[in-house]
Amino acid sequence: MAEIVIPAGTRVSLAAGEWATHAEQLGATPIDLRVVEVDALPAGVPGWTRVRGHGLDCRPDPVGPHPWCLEIVVRVEALYDAANR
Repeated sequence: MAEIVIPAGTRVSLAAGEWATHAEQLGATPIDLRVVEVDALPAGVPGWTRVRGHGLDCRPDPVGPHPWCLEIVVRVEALYDAANR
């Protein structure tokens, strides 16, 4: 499957089961976030990609910006669908 490109700042809403934690715990609740970056998983797990982003309630840090708040893995198909809703 080709690499998926999602522009930074894109808001995505993912359902339970469409995402997992970096510890491979399948997400049990929906999650909404603004994408910072999407990249391949180190192990190259087919059908999944890593997404770093900010929760919708994230506010800028007065001390300086932080790169991301959330790091999850997402089913590529679900990420593509969520970004194009």
